[in-house]
Amino acid sequence: MNCKNIKVNKWLGWMMMTLGVISLLYGLLTFIIVQPEGKSANTLLGMFTGFGFGIILVGIRNLIHQKRTPKEKLEQEEIERNDERNIAISRAAYSVGMFTAIILFAALGFVFMAMGQITPSYMCIGSMYVMILVTKIAHKILEKKM
Repeated sequence: MNCKNIKVNKWLGWMMMTLGVISLLYGLLTFIIVQPEGKSANTLLGMFTGFGFGIILVGIRNLIHQKRTPKEKLEQEEIERNDERNIAISRAAYSVGMFTAIILFAALGFVFMAMGQITPSYMCIGSMYVMILVTKIAHKILEKKM
């Protein structure tokens, strides 16, 4: 099992770099070709560009780490990553993040409603309901597997 995960980790750097290049090129080319006039569109394209560049750097760092680290140390890192305690910590962190996102979507839905922006309000509340639904379905599926 550890060998499979090490192979996935080798491809992870390349996948991240590919995603980063796509995001970076989308942001740059859209800015150059479309030349949006609104400040919000410029900001969004800048975020795509910066996000893409950041992911490229993380992918490069991951590839360098995979190449320079001895195989024994990579296997030890994989064992630590699959440790029950670390998995429990990750799941608790994801739960807190999901709970915070639900509260944020609800708050944004009400703020948009107060501002008279009905469509963004519906999108926020719909996203909140989708998150809750996916969480409940995942809980039921994982509960059956345990």
